[in-house]
Amino acid sequence: MNTTSPALVADIMIREVITLRVEQSLHDGHELMREHRIRHLPVVDGEGRLVGLLNQKIVLRESLHIADGYGTRRLNHHLAQIPLDTVISRDVLTLAAGMPLAEAGRHLLASRQGAMPVLDEAAHLVGILSSVDFVKLAVQLLDTNGS
Repeated sequence: MNTTSPALVADIMIREVITLRVEQSLHDGHELMREHRIRHLPVVDGEGRLVGLLNQKIVLRESLHIADGYGTRRLNHHLAQIPLDTVISRDVLTLAAGMPLAEAGRHLLASRQGAMPVLDEAAHLVGILSSVDFVKLAVQLLDTNGS
């Protein structure tokens, strides 16, 4: 991180973001979350513009709804039938890559979100910033100041 200028979202955001396409299913999202051990997946259109966000809470909510109605034996079958388009959060709070980290941190805290997508001026997804990224930064700063 550049210590001569204010720390920006771009300095610590994840740039290689795992995403879903809007035409995929809830099962696809659930499998990606399990495979990559993540809790937030931006959902994009064919041009890479953010359409919404799938998070672990949505998967759990829908899974419980299905299990309550059909039992757990056919859960994956039913999850595969649910288009992401019908369950994702569309009112997604986002950040700009050039936003100061302190401001981004305040947004994360105020919204009580675990992660926020980072968009460019054309609303294309360029990264994602999570609370884990802030913890990593804090550890790095503590290690640097402690030595």
